[in-house]
Amino acid sequence: MNITWLDTDKLFPAAIETLVEPDVVLDIGCGIMPQKYVRPRVHICCEPFGQYVEHLQQKVALEYDRSYVVVNAPWSEAVKIFPPKSVDTVFLVDVIEHLEKSEALDLLRRTEALARKQVVLFTPLGFLPQEDLDGKDAWGLDGGAWQEHKSGWSPEDFDASWRIYASKVFHTADCFGRAFETPYGAMWAIKDVAGTNHSRAVGTESAKIRKLLDFVGEVSVPVLLNLFLSLKITLKVKPKPLRTIRNRLFRK
Repeated sequence: MNITWLDTDKLFPAAIETLVEPDVVLDIGCGIMPQKYVRPRVHICCEPFGQYVEHLQQKVALEYDRSYVVVNAPWSEAVKIFPPKSVDTVFLVDVIEHLEKSEALDLLRRTEALARKQVVLFTPLGFLPQEDLDGKDAWGLDGGAWQEHKSGWSPEDFDASWRIYASKVFHTADCFGRAFETPYGAMWAIKDVAGTNHSRAVGTESAKIRKLLDFVGEVSVPVLLNLFLSLKITLKVKPKPLRTIRNRLFRK
């Protein structure tokens, strides 16, 4: 089994560095919080609860770093709506624990067919109790029933084709901020589709350069000159990548 155990503060950085830069992301069950770990050109939010969809539409209307598409559909419909290999990366962040394990395993198997590059999920380690008490969720909306946990997951639930990054201590309080007597862990499970090019991973030097180029695309020349003075410190890159940036920025 490909599993890496990490301290709490290392869990997210270690997993995120292995994410490949996608052009199209399918973000299933994102609630009102679309993923921000990668920045695709097209970000499809697939959310089943109507009230969350309304808030999503209002929220993403004010964001301009990508093109959003909001789809009102559950995971079970998403695997029917989207054809095989239709998106680069599928995200399932805090989703699978809200389904019975048998149903989630079946949907996860079907979801793998949708991705061209990666399937990425995040979930508590083991069963973390979370019930709907009064219909309200942690955002003060009426999604309490959607936030109930129905299954617990461990690295053993994933075969050798998945990379697991896990921490035994992560969740120290429930979604309302009430402290647990005993903390719960969490894990990332990441599956690369055959042929995935990790030279485009978020943590690589070339990915940092691409993000920089996106940022400076319309910046004035004086600002660019000041930026170049700090490039070596900011990105910690060698002279060759710096020349690459300079040539790309000023080529005609």
